[in-house]
Amino acid sequence: MTTKYLPKNIYLNLTIAVKSLGSFKLRTFLAITGVVLGTLSLITVANTSRSMELKTIKDLETFGKNLLTVKSGLMRGHGSPSDLAESTRLTIDDARAIKESLPAAKIVAPVATKTFPVRYRNTTLTGTTMMGIPMEFFQLKKIPVGQGRLFTEKDTMEKTAIVGSKVAERLFKGEDPIGKTIFISQVACEVIEVLVPMAVDLSGMNEDNIIYLPLSTFMKRLKNTTSINLIYVEAVSEEAAGRLKGEIEGLLRQRHNIKKGEKDDFTVAELKDINSMQTKTMKIVVTLGMITSAISFTISSIGILSIMILMVDERKVEIGIRRAVGARKRDIAMQFLTEASFISLMGAAAGLVAGIALSLGISALAKIPFAVSPFGVITAFTASIVTGIASGIYPSVKAMEIQPVSILRS
Repeated sequence: MTTKYLPKNIYLNLTIAVKSLGSFKLRTFLAITGVVLGTLSLITVANTSRSMELKTIKDLETFGKNLLTVKSGLMRGHGSPSDLAESTRLTIDDARAIKESLPAAKIVAPVATKTFPVRYRNTTLTGTTMMGIPMEFFQLKKIPVGQGRLFTEKDTMEKTAIVGSKVAERLFKGEDPIGKTIFISQVACEVIEVLVPMAVDLSGMNEDNIIYLPLSTFMKRLKNTTSINLIYVEAVSEEAAGRLKGEIEGLLRQRHNIKKGEKDDFTVAELKDINSMQTKTMKIVVTLGMITSAISFTISSIGILSIMILMVDERKVEIGIRRAVGARKRDIAMQFLTEASFISLMGAAAGLVAGIALSLGISALAKIPFAVSPFGVITAFTASIVTGIASGIYPSVKAMEIQPVSILRS
């Protein structure tokens, strides 16, 4: 077979493949379904993993790489500030002590949180998380400014508020919130900014469902206590962050009179540790997705193998006639390998489209950047081609063994 006839033969093989598979619609559909599911799971987990990587990079750019968080109570995982185990031992004085006693602490920002009802005209939202923050908070976290403004030193004792996008959407229902007065509990506050949608960050805060208030205003007018929930600490360098974590733990254990062997009533975590936990979790998810894909491709290969064997038995006369008029054994083998690969590639194409659509849906619901993983696409198509070729080898050998003389005699 010369190369100039190769495209023509491939086209002929594909034409015959389509007609042959059309005669076994149900079996072909079932065989393709396995490849679709394998490709779907592989593409979805690979794309989602890539999306989470992009979100992590974005969060690290927002916070910086040298950030530590000190949370009151024991950390149970990610979520809203209200998900922390209850503890009132962490105070503003603790934050002040960290700043004054530990040279490795560059910026210290104590944060207090509590849920309150918030009202605008006739609309009331219950259980909305309020967060009191100092001016140093904006040195730690990059918050894009919209039409309004962030807190300044003049707002230290003022009743002003920065509102998350979800809160603004539910509370104002299309009105421009800037300059409007909202009532938090019974305290009237002026809205000076609405945040762009930001979702959950690496520290577990959902920015969209939070209302920010100046820390002094929050502590004196709403919470009426000195206890806080969280302290953000930025280390002077990435190398100092690990050392600073131990220094903070030692300082707070001493200040809280925690004896040797007793559990801490606080949790200190580096942002890169949280990132590492998320990375390990995603690796587990990717591994499970790969296992699921492998099982699906294995099942689909058995399905393709069975339908190809059936097709060989059903097409013995066709094979005998083709051999009698000059077709070589390798032409017959190529025909059945083409048909098996065609089934796999059809499933891979459908799985790719479904996987990208599902990834888009996950990205929209989880509010993470959408990304297509080249690794996932290449691996999925490689696996489908290997599945098709492997499933077509035995039927091809069986087809080559058919003798044209015996077929014509019968």
